Amino acid sequence: MKKIRKLLWVGCGTFLFLSLNLLLPIISSAQNPKTANRLEILAQADELYLAENIAAAEKLYRQVKPPFANEKASVSSIDKPITDPEQLSGAGRVYWRNATEGMQQGLTSKIFVPLKMLLEEQPEFVPAYALYAEASKKYGNEKDVIPILEKGVATFPESVELNKALIKAQEEAEQYLEASITARQFAIVYPNSPEAVDFVNIADKNFQRFRSKLNEQIILQGIIGATIGVLTGDATNQAVRLAPLMLQGESGMGAQVAAAYKQRLTLIEDPTIVEYVSRLGNDIANLMGRKDFEYEFNVVKDDSINAFALPGGKVFVNTGAIMAANSEAELAGLLGHEIGHAVLSHGFQRITNANLVANVGQIIPFGNLISTLAILDYSRENEAQSDIIGTRVLSAAGYAADGLRNFFVTMKQQEKGQKIPVYLRTHPTSDARIRYLEEIIKRNGYNRYAFEGVKTHTEIKQKLRKILEG
Repeated sequence: MKKIRKLLWVGCGTFLFLSLNLLLPIISSAQNPKTANRLEILAQADELYLAENIAAAEKLYRQVKPPFANEKASVSSIDKPITDPEQLSGAGRVYWRNATEGMQQGLTSKIFVPLKMLLEEQPEFVPAYALYAEASKKYGNEKDVIPILEKGVATFPESVELNKALIKAQEEAEQYLEASITARQFAIVYPNSPEAVDFVNIADKNFQRFRSKLNEQIILQGIIGATIGVLTGDATNQAVRLAPLMLQGESGMGAQVAAAYKQRLTLIEDPTIVEYVSRLGNDIANLMGRKDFEYEFNVVKDDSINAFALPGGKVFVNTGAIMAANSEAELAGLLGHEIGHAVLSHGFQRITNANLVANVGQIIPFGNLISTLAILDYSRENEAQSDIIGTRVLSAAGYAADGLRNFFVTMKQQEKGQKIPVYLRTHPTSDARIRYLEEIIKRNGYNRYAFEGVKTHTEIKQKLRKILEG
């Protein structure tokens, strides 16, 4: 689902676009020569891209975006999905025959190696993903099932077969929220599919399962907390005080915390700036599959490079992060990653985790709840999940898929010889993580040579700079 039709306006229309000829000196004056020349070429490529001259645009994008390590200079997209084994190459048919015979005979040596080779040679063969997942569950490591199917869905998101197989695996693992998101994303991205309504119903069913399971956990934590309060004589036990807030759900908790946070912060209220960030954020959020959230995007007047999302989709981004980003794609990548944390309930689930609520020695102080939610140190798994969903949705929205990766590269450059940015303290990055993002893009065939949004973003930065200096 492309969002390019929305990329031609900014805010309420009071801030007019500058022509490209007027814009280039602005870029040059704001960047070092090497960076300025790169942004000039990207701006030219964007104009060609919006004019639907995709081939010419991609040629310019490639001039300033060298291939990743082990990436061919010319990346060919994966062929259309196939389901008939007769459409496989000769070697592919042999791999498939060996794998299916291995399943019938229970010989793991005949299953996994042929399937791996088949997927490497012909990743467009959809049944191989489902068989690989089935074999992993029956004979291998069950932890491999969901990643295998996720790779299949990422490669062929339009495949009903793969999406339903992934949802089934997520349900069996009691990952009801993830199953709901998978189903709703399919329905949103492919609304004309005959299966769209069915996927909506699957999404609703699994979301209700998630809510029921979470409410049971919260009530249990409240009971445990009350017991601890009685045993310790602590009438103000934090678990008891947190339980009513958590029972309001993610949106209710997020709204209350966001309101309190706004009182502590200086917010940018210029409509052009706020509507620009909100447009990018909503374009991404609309593809995330959580319609139960009322997304809200706030711009904080703070030159530190930071952004965070509260439960329920309340997002805060510092002016320092906007100024550090070089394009819409980079800022949208950052927003996508943060929205991903909210959509996947990372912060909310962290608060409801028994280790943080039931254990009296590890309780989050109620008065510090606001700060705690803003500086959560997410697990490596949480970060990887947000990287994956953020990058996937960034690509689906029509932006250059390496936006988040490029933002992290910018952060690494700014980190050298300087105080570590706030964002890197709460979301630590490294060369390894940058390479991991590159692998996500390469593995799934996401398009790096799509819309960057240099022109609009440069104009916004010029306007924001005047506000900050005023």
